[in-house]
Amino acid sequence: MLNALITGATGFVGLRLINHLRQEGFAIRIIGRSAISGVESIFCDFLVDFIPENAFKDIDIVFHLAGIAGVKTVLNDPLKVINVNLIGSYNLAEIASKSKYVKKIIYSSTSEVYGPTAYQLDEDSFTTQGTAYDPRWSYATSKLFAEHIFVAIQRQFGIPVSIGRLFNVYGPRQIGSGAIHEFNKNSINNKPLTIYDDGAQIRAWCYAEDCLNGLLLIAEKGNGIYNIGNPQESLTSIGLSKLILDVTKSKSKIQFKKLNSSDVKVRVPNIEKLKKLGYSPKMDLREGLVQTAKWYKTGKS
Repeated sequence: MLNALITGATGFVGLRLINHLRQEGFAIRIIGRSAISGVESIFCDFLVDFIPENAFKDIDIVFHLAGIAGVKTVLNDPLKVINVNLIGSYNLAEIASKSKYVKKIIYSSTSEVYGPTAYQLDEDSFTTQGTAYDPRWSYATSKLFAEHIFVAIQRQFGIPVSIGRLFNVYGPRQIGSGAIHEFNKNSINNKPLTIYDDGAQIRAWCYAEDCLNGLLLIAEKGNGIYNIGNPQESLTSIGLSKLILDVTKSKSKIQFKKLNSSDVKVRVPNIEKLKKLGYSPKMDLREGLVQTAKWYKTGKS
């Protein structure tokens, strides 16, 4: 039996990961500020609590999924974002590096590290960040620097590391301030859907199960950095809002507002490297939105 330690376990990807690993016969341990019934849980705030070294006892693989995302949070509390994503990751990595048990670390990063324009960029492309005076980039910078931390762990201590740069993941159980969550919530309640600027921003949407499959592949076979997403399911913001209105049969109107911060104009991944490990995203956007809307309406997918 293999043993896995998971952070961010109560997130909508983390819960899927736990269910999958359980089915595969893994023993699961989670670490963070929440517990899950039937799962060994260590209560710990990475920022203020000392992470006990025995948290990694007998652990074969670490999945570090914890982090803070969402544009609203990034804009309103950039220091918290930096602390959790950077300092929290460093604290975890430092203790993991001392463990004699850990055989691999998986870190979930973000496509935001590519900057405002990311069209078919591969993993060796330059990462581009904006000025420090633009709070939007505090998130991307914190996640990018955490990548450097885990790569340094691999170089210095020899622990294999795989990093997944996630591209716009969505699906049932997702909460927060992301576009699909906000559009669904408002459309179900027949409230206006807000589009920023002209709505021409392009995103490639990746269903949660497809994201999970990517993470599992890099855990099993990967070494290095991998884009995880679905380039075939790309759409403008205005196109996404209209599709969700159609899926939910909503009477909501679309309203336009000026965005008072920077934005990402296009974000579509190159997944050729991950395809070599056997990755092939399955869920088309419309069906994924049907399943997602069903969960927002009923709490069941």
